[in-house]
Amino acid sequence: MYTADTVFRVQAFTRQPEGEDVIIGRIDTGVFLAVPSEAVEVLDHLSRGMAIGEAANLFQDKYGEKPDLDEFLGVLESKGILEPVVQGETAETRVAQAGQAPRVRYHFSNFSRSLAQRLFSRRVIAGSLAIVMLAFMAAARNPSLIPRPRDLYFPDRRALTWAILIGASYVTIFIHEFGHLVAARALGINSRIGISHRLWYLVAETDLTGLWSVPKRQRYLPMLAGVLIDAVSGSLLVLLLFAASRQWLTLPPLALRLARAMAFSYMMRILWQFFLFVRTDFYYVIASLFNCRNLLKDTQGFLRNQLARMLPFIRSVDQSAIPASERRVIRAYSVVWLAGRVFAFILLFAVTIPLAILYIGNLAKTFRSGFRSDPSDFLDALVVAAYFVIPTALGLTLWMGGLIRRTRS
Repeated sequence: MYTADTVFRVQAFTRQPEGEDVIIGRIDTGVFLAVPSEAVEVLDHLSRGMAIGEAANLFQDKYGEKPDLDEFLGVLESKGILEPVVQGETAETRVAQAGQAPRVRYHFSNFSRSLAQRLFSRRVIAGSLAIVMLAFMAAARNPSLIPRPRDLYFPDRRALTWAILIGASYVTIFIHEFGHLVAARALGINSRIGISHRLWYLVAETDLTGLWSVPKRQRYLPMLAGVLIDAVSGSLLVLLLFAASRQWLTLPPLALRLARAMAFSYMMRILWQFFLFVRTDFYYVIASLFNCRNLLKDTQGFLRNQLARMLPFIRSVDQSAIPASERRVIRAYSVVWLAGRVFAFILLFAVTIPLAILYIGNLAKTFRSGFRSDPSDFLDALVVAAYFVIPTALGLTLWMGGLIRRTRS
């Protein structure tokens, strides 16, 4: 692909040690790669204007072997980290080509970094943890404050209550993701928020790829910021219910019911993070903590290989290239992966299905009675049915589209 005289223009890139490798990348394009430290030395030589031949000779003098750079440099060129300098290329051409590099569009990149640092300062985090502890103490003193699945069941005024709950859920989901984004901004990292799916559930997610450009110890707060916000918000609702139970304040019955329902929603959202067979916030923390590049995929490959030992028709996956340190983590994580699956099924049969049965029975009764029996109740049931059907249909569409794309590829 290249000659010994090829010279490259190397784009500015970040570097962070990560176990035995170094994470290099460009924040403006959101591209990050794990490479050996020796490869970074080659990049540094090339960035100083050396040709491939010169850089290869320096590598051979230091390490005693001739490097095969074609494939490595080809990958870096495809990722926009470097590009060959063409003879006769003018400065105007170089500027025009640089402007054609794909850039990532970030959200809220103008959010004040100083404000973000104040919002996620040590004092604020300590105060947040204190609120969570107070809520635990209140629930221990009065266990009836602990939200339960039936708190999400509203047999009357269904459309109104679910409109409030769904609207509040979308707002709080945005706040959860915005928390990730603001915590990353406190480090000077830009992020973006998008819509995706986990299995057939429609979810919002924040792309925190830029965290690869900062030391590992600084990544955990942005990763956990959303869970922290959910925990504090749910705790405040529990404390509100505690105050109402003590008659320190008076709230309308519907407000109390909605508060309990939202508290349960927050609890379920936090429990969702323990579904470690998908990429949750806790998954990213674990993967970063143990320097695992693709922990989920490698764990699935490991479990597949265990099945292949017992079932000959299952094709095994070659994992010999995975470092021994990562393989140890994968073996341990496989237990967590299976536990997450079991936990998901427990919640499915303990919460989701019983609640669905209650609503299906309630709506079916209304639909059997028909529109003429009670027009307002019939329309109310129809609206509530749409609340459940539309997000599920969108999630199923994204999920099935992902399966089709993976099959074709």
